[in-house]
Amino acid sequence: MIQRYIQSDYSPLIEIWKQSVIHTHDFLSKEDYELILSKLPEYFSSVDMYVYRKESRIAAFMGVSGNKMEMLFCHPDYIRQGIGSSMVKYAVQFLNIKYIDVNEQNNKAVEFYKSQGFIVIGRQAHDAFGYNMLHLMYSE
Repeated sequence: MIQRYIQSDYSPLIEIWKQSVIHTHDFLSKEDYELILSKLPEYFSSVDMYVYRKESRIAAFMGVSGNKMEMLFCHPDYIRQGIGSSMVKYAVQFLNIKYIDVNEQNNKAVEFYKSQGFIVIGRQAHDAFGYNMLHLMYSE
């Protein structure tokens, strides 16, 4: 079930972010991991947050701003169970999401978003942390 974020969700979201990034972002340096972790409160407060609850546990979350999905993280225990797909479909249908940026080095995420109907429309060399980003747009 997808619901709006509430303040009591904060600690589980931090843990999901940590586990997800460790599992999927092997290209991040330890320093960048720690820096991004320290900025999560700022990032979370700058977007509309949604959580996916499964059996009363938060399995994933996403942050959206305008027509762009700014983040989507799924706990590794729930990857490949359709939760990410459900969240993307919800975001496209009900939140009018059209765009997302993805680390080019995160091949699994790039392929996931392509499988959800997104196409690459641009590339940015060196984001704020020095990583290449792909700009994707929903095309279905």
